[in-house]
Amino acid sequence: MAGKKYCPHCVNTVLTVNHYQGEEVDNCTTCGGLWFEKGNLNAIIAAKCQHVEEADYVANLGPALEPSHRSCPDCGDKLQVFHVLEDYHVDIEVCQSCDGAWVEKDTACKVAKSSAIKHALADMNKKVNWKTWVFQALLRMPVEYNVKPRITPWVTYALIAINTLIFLTYAFDERLTWQIFDNFAMAPANIQAGDHWWTFITATFLHGSFLHLIGNMYFLWVTGDNLEDALGRWRFLGLYLVCGILAGVISVLANLGSPIPSVGASGAIAGLFGMYLLWFPNASMTFMFFVWQKKLAVMWYFGIWLALNFFGMALGEQGVDYWAHIGGFLAGLAIGATLRQRVWDANPLLAHLAGPEVQVKR
Repeated sequence: MAGKKYCPHCVNTVLTVNHYQGEEVDNCTTCGGLWFEKGNLNAIIAAKCQHVEEADYVANLGPALEPSHRSCPDCGDKLQVFHVLEDYHVDIEVCQSCDGAWVEKDTACKVAKSSAIKHALADMNKKVNWKTWVFQALLRMPVEYNVKPRITPWVTYALIAINTLIFLTYAFDERLTWQIFDNFAMAPANIQAGDHWWTFITATFLHGSFLHLIGNMYFLWVTGDNLEDALGRWRFLGLYLVCGILAGVISVLANLGSPIPSVGASGAIAGLFGMYLLWFPNASMTFMFFVWQKKLAVMWYFGIWLALNFFGMALGEQGVDYWAHIGGFLAGLAIGATLRQRVWDANPLLAHLAGPEVQVKR
């Protein structure tokens, strides 16, 4: 019968007209594959990304891989296999005569997100340059390469402002500093005695020096915006405080009987590190090896950070609550593992960017 289209994969199965993401497509009821006309696929891709002017999937294809054994259901020409993007290695089979595309059942959602993924990868794949080198050489802080958040991270900004304002109230008065630390810093001996329980929270808003404050607030800004975007504002705030409390609990258990007060947001921020690592595994941060700056996967960056904490603890260095860092990080990993699928279901783009198909240049 004229007009019938046959599945490129199953060969003898007639494709049926169906709808995907609001557009008409030809669907194989046997293997679940989808045949997209160029206009239909472009419309779907455009709907998934604000950059509609770049929704021409053919213009964005990666290099050709190999000829397919499948044929175009429209014109009968052999299809050609491509990666959907140069840096997004999801296979798509294209008819170079009519620009139609055959997409496997489990691949369709990834192809539909390709324009948004392209723009996210443009940020993630930026190279280090003299500006990033000068920034890190002077401030000793890493440069982050990750997807830009969709929202303004007001909770992250508020936490930075609150920490800064609290610090400025006592920073220039040593006597006031010690009065505040006596009442609001966390000392294991006080906790053991059943006193000062509130310090599990209040200690996370105190800092011992300008450098201590600046370092913590910078890492809160680097990781907080993405996590607040992924979680939502109030859930992010709640988990930030939970990580701070759990970091304090680990610190107390590791330093039983100690009268030395502990202050700082480091434990809570270390918890953010754990969540960030699991939800944004393809993000990068720069590391400075003497004078050589290198982008590292966050797994390696936080691995080095964790090793330095164990090393400092082994040397017996004073003035740093290493157990709070480690405890917060472990708490963040546990929370991150528990919520990862839920976060990715709510943020499909993050799930795609965390996949093995994403090729990040470092």
